[in-house]
Parts: sequence; structure tokens; C-alpha cells
Amino acid sequence: MIRRVVLMMTALSLLITHRGVTAAQLPTVDRSNLVLELLFDGDARDTSGNGHHGEVFGPVSVDDRFGQPNAAFAFDGKNDYIRVAPPPALSSEAFTLSVWVKYDDDAFSRYWTNGVITQDNGGSSERRVFQLSAFGPLPTWHIMGRGRDPLITRPVGTSVWRHLVATHDGKVHRFYMDGELHDQAEAPFPPHPQEPVYVGRKGSGEADFYFKGVIDDVRIYTETLSPEAILALTRENGWQPPALPGIEVPDPPKSSIEDALVAHWPMDSAEMRDVSTSGLKTIVMGQPESIEGLKGRALRFDGSDDWAVVKNPSLDLLHYLTITCWIRGFDTDSEYSQVLWYGDGAWGQDPYSMSIQEGKVGFRVDDVATQWEVMTESAPAPDTWTFVAATLNTRTDGLMDQKIYVNGVLSMEQVTEKPYRYIELGRMWLTFATFGSGWDLSRLDLDDVRLYNRPLSHREIETLFEEAQE
Repeated sequence: MIRRVVLMMTALSLLITHRGVTAAQLPTVDRSNLVLELLFDGDARDTSGNGHHGEVFGPVSVDDRFGQPNAAFAFDGKNDYIRVAPPPALSSEAFTLSVWVKYDDDAFSRYWTNGVITQDNGGSSERRVFQLSAFGPLPTWHIMGRGRDPLITRPVGTSVWRHLVATHDGKVHRFYMDGELHDQAEAPFPPHPQEPVYVGRKGSGEADFYFKGVIDDVRIYTETLSPEAILALTRENGWQPPALPGIEVPDPPKSSIEDALVAHWPMDSAEMRDVSTSGLKTIVMGQPESIEGLKGRALRFDGSDDWAVVKNPSLDLLHYLTITCWIRGFDTDSEYSQVLWYGDGAWGQDPYSMSIQEGKVGFRVDDVATQWEVMTESAPAPDTWTFVAATLNTRTDGLMDQKIYVNGVLSMEQVTEKPYRYIELGRMWLTFATFGSGWDLSRLDLDDVRLYNRPLSHREIETLFEEAQE
């Protein structure tokens, strides 16, 4: 069974957002401070009057969103692109990019793809200005590590036209789709006077960044367009944006605690065998020391060489989850050190993790654009074995309920302010005592680590704690 969280955006919702506005009352398309306009009416001429005409390398003219022939360009995702050189002069204080895109059905993959419009040579930082691309199925306004990348945090669909707009006002980048603001982040915007603007690929020519689909009506302004002006671009010539699909959330598993167990590492040897029915393969780095645990043996990670990693799709516990483990000997002064971490290392793409932060235990969930974290109220004694459990439950309204327990007692709970928007992208891995690929190793003792595919009840967590005391 699948339950659908209703998060549909339609043309009607746009009208509700701008209450009382009718099509006849919408402002006209803004042409002031327009420094580049490529309408693709059979060619790539700049109709802004600034003479920044594009050179066409491969894309073919096709119908636009209104069905007009030879009024857009289709890109094959292999070697098609358009180059604008020299580029228009941009402003670090006021910028808007507007473009129409229609992704092919097979355009997306699991990682970075589809350079729609870029000013990015992929090398020296000063020539990496902006990149409108996609991470998985999510259009992304990549700002080159100067801040968090704004994302369209919903699957946009394929073979449908979408209007994408990025703005900067000297402080904040904002990312819109079909006239609605989806995400924003603070970061600078440093233009480069010589780096060409590319349509359909990244300036470096990397194969994964060739766009596959149709692009139309590229406009760049040295002005930060208002939301009303952006909506006018979306509704130009009476266009009605297609609805976004709803976000599907699976029903929570209904099973015994034994059947809900996904993985179990007793930590009784340096091989770190998973004794659950999954039998997941664990790759151990360094030489974690075998020490006396709560019952039997445990492992000590030294913070300099020792860590472990597991890669398996059964660990994609995106909506319902329980982590339990026993910890000891952790660094109480560390600002942020990992106990368990699941992700791919990209910003905002790490579904769940458990950490130590200045002695307190944290449980974090990333949902594409936001990091939701709950912390224990107090710091457990670092020289004593402590049982920690964290649960995640995605509710029927799409909000996430996060809880963290210490020695069987609920320490902290929070419900997220917004619905869960995480989209499975694959290529994730689980690590112990580190994150990423062995970055910032943690010093701690670890025993009896378990993962479950549903949120355990308070009583089930109490039972696990009590059984370990027997």
C-alpha cells in the first residue's frame, strides 16, 4: 500500500498564492536590464539588443511549449550545446536567470547531470560562476561551494515544460519553478567577465553534464526580478503550468521486532560480522581494538585509522527507521564526530546519522534541502556504557517525528515543520566512526549496533535496554 501526501502545485495554486490576481491583471514581461535573450526562434540570436549571439553546435529546432514549430532547441545529451562568448556583463548585486526546460524521459541519473545553463569551466574557482543542472531528478542551482545549493525539492517530471528562475540580490540566491519559490540560500555571486555562458552543457565539456531534452527562452537580467515579475514570465502568453505529481510515502512496515531487523553488528570481533538474516558485508579499515563490552566483546575505534563501511540498498531507510547502539569513550570536546552515518557526502543528501556533539548525542535526518536534528538534553557519561536509540517516523501528513532515547528513556522528540521531501538517489553507504569516505574519524567504543526498518515503540526500546542488563 502507498499513501500519497498531497503536495500538488497547479496553476490554481499560483493564483491562490497571488490572491485576487487574474491573468488580465498580471504584469507584463519585464525587459528592463535584460542583458541576454535567446528565444531560439530557429537560431540563437540575442534579441536583447546587446549582440551576445550564441554559436550552435548540434541541437535541432523543435516545437516550443505552445506547439510553435522551430521555436525551441532539442539537445541530445551527448554533444549538443550553444556557446555565448564573450558573455554578457553580470552584476554581483542583482541577477536573474529565466529559462524553460523539458527533460527527456531518460534524462536523469543518480548524480550530477543536465547542465541547462552554466558559466563554469569546472576548474579555477574564479571562473566557476553558476551552474543550473540537476542532482538526480532535482533541478539544482549550483553555487560552487559558496553556500548550500538551492534545489527544486520535488520531482519535476519528464516530457513536460517547466519554468526555472534563479535570482540573486547581493546576498540571497532564490530558486523558483513555475512561478513559485522553492528554495533559497545565502551566498555571494561573483561574475567573471570572460568565462563563456553555455546552454546545454558545462563549460568543461564533461560528458555527464550534457543536457538531454528541450530548452527555450533563455533570459538573463542585471536585475533581481520580483516574484510578480517572475510569475508574469511563467504566465507569458497565457501559459498554465502542469501540476506536480504528489509525493508518495510508503506505509510503515507492520512486523515483529525480529522481522523488522535489517542489520545487527554485535561488534564481537574486528571483522564486524552482520549476524542478521541480511548478512551485510562490512569493510573494516584500520584495526579496531577488541575490548570488553557490556556483555562479551566490543570494538574500540582510535580516531586516527579505524572506521568501517557497508554498501547495500537495504539500508535505504528513508521514511521509517530505528538505530540502537551502545557507546562509550567518546570525545566530549569534539564539535561534531560521527557514530553512524548514512549518505553520499553531497550537501543535503545524507538521509540519517547519529553523532556526538560536545558530549551530547544527536540524530539527524536530511531531506534534500533541510537538515532536521534532535539532540539529547544532557551529555551521557563518556566513561560508562550508554544505550542510545533513535527513531524516525513519517506521519500521514508527511511530517517527520524524530525521537532519541538514552538508556531506554525518551530524551528528546521533535516533529519537523515541513513534510519529508527526501527522494531516493542511490549510491549511498553506511559508515561507522566517520562520515563520507573516511573523513574526520571518531574516537569511541561501540557495541551491539542494530538497524530496524520501522520506528520501535518505547516499550520495545526499554526491553532492548533491559535485556542487555540481564
